[in-house]
Amino acid sequence: MIRELTVAAAIAGAAIALAPSAVADPGPMYPDDPSHYDTSATDVPGMNYQASLGAPCDNYQLFTFGRSRGGSTVVCHYIPNQWPPVYTGFWVSSYPLKGVQEIGAPCDGPKGAAQAPDGRPMVCLGDQGWQPGTLTGAGFFPG
Repeated sequence: MIRELTVAAAIAGAAIALAPSAVADPGPMYPDDPSHYDTSATDVPGMNYQASLGAPCDNYQLFTFGRSRGGSTVVCHYIPNQWPPVYTGFWVSSYPLKGVQEIGAPCDGPKGAAQAPDGRPMVCLGDQGWQPGTLTGAGFFPG
């Protein structure tokens, strides 16, 4: 009986040792690769491709846009007067990004985000065109 168990263990060990090992590139740390997104016309300089919705961020004044793991556009917002005090911004959902635009240039709709050539975030304000600032539930805040 012990002989049969020893032979069975030896055969199983040989099968495992002789099986071809799967040699593959381990890939990036995160399986989602930003190069999968067709965003060449809408991405802006200084874009953060490691943004995560709800995570802290510190670029809430210039170059505020990023892409989350699913490819959606996010923007770094600082919320003043928080209690307890928090001295960082957080990644929140953004309107669809329309690339780099000139201030005052006409825009195609009221729900769009863009970046000024100097890195400030902008929103479309209809007849006023692209204006630097942010739009929140409390209204428009010029930037």
